[in-house]
Amino acid sequence: MSVAALVNTNEWPLSDFQTTTRLRDIFQRDGVVVLPEFISREVVMRMVTETEELVALAHRSESHKTAYLSRPDDSFPVGHPRRTVQSSAVEVIAYDHIPAHHAVRELYESDELMTFVAGVLGQEKLYRYADPFGALNLAVMRAGDQLGWHFDMTDFVVSLALQPSQAGGEFENAQKLRTATDENYEGVQSVLSGDASHCVRVEPMHAGTLMIFNGRTSLHKVTPIMGNTVRIVALLAYDTQSGTDSSDELKLARYGRLPQ
Repeated sequence: MSVAALVNTNEWPLSDFQTTTRLRDIFQRDGVVVLPEFISREVVMRMVTETEELVALAHRSESHKTAYLSRPDDSFPVGHPRRTVQSSAVEVIAYDHIPAHHAVRELYESDELMTFVAGVLGQEKLYRYADPFGALNLAVMRAGDQLGWHFDMTDFVVSLALQPSQAGGEFENAQKLRTATDENYEGVQSVLSGDASHCVRVEPMHAGTLMIFNGRTSLHKVTPIMGNTVRIVALLAYDTQSGTDSSDELKLARYGRLPQ
């Protein structure tokens, strides 16, 4: 299926220079750009149906780590962000379990979409992840699941919201809270302790919304899921270097297995 049949190109023309430039300016300013109705309702419904058929293959993981996705460091004082534990729980359907005919996989493997994302990021070229499990994920979250406050270990993440939960499941974002030269521990701790609501915003994640996000600099979380409707989000992994893969430790934690 062509990208034109998947993407709402009337609203988001992928090859339009002005659209790409406008989105790039927003991303550079905010570290996040949100594209509502990027996928039409009919295509989203197909994606959800195809995902529901795969849920039994999802691997469930729970973690208790700091916002830096590491174990608490006791060399820091009590209450420090490097010592404050955040809890997360999610189920993930790995790339190799997503069949070629799945609409989300068709979208991810589109060169046209990858070129568009590169333009929004201001990159000359992007490459799909070489990780056989992590290049494309379908994240499933049920009642009680959440993602604690954390920074990502990559410069950007591309996500596509397929189904919001009945309640909860909000994507909270404290944008550009740190830089490569300033960890801003005081600001991070203020967010972790709930004393910085003024710098936290909720990014809209309605079904069909595409989000391009710099999670390395922005502290973010997903609030606990409530209700019987599972939250489903597709995560599309690209990198500025070819051959990018994740560690065996991450594969075991996230997918419960290693490539054979």
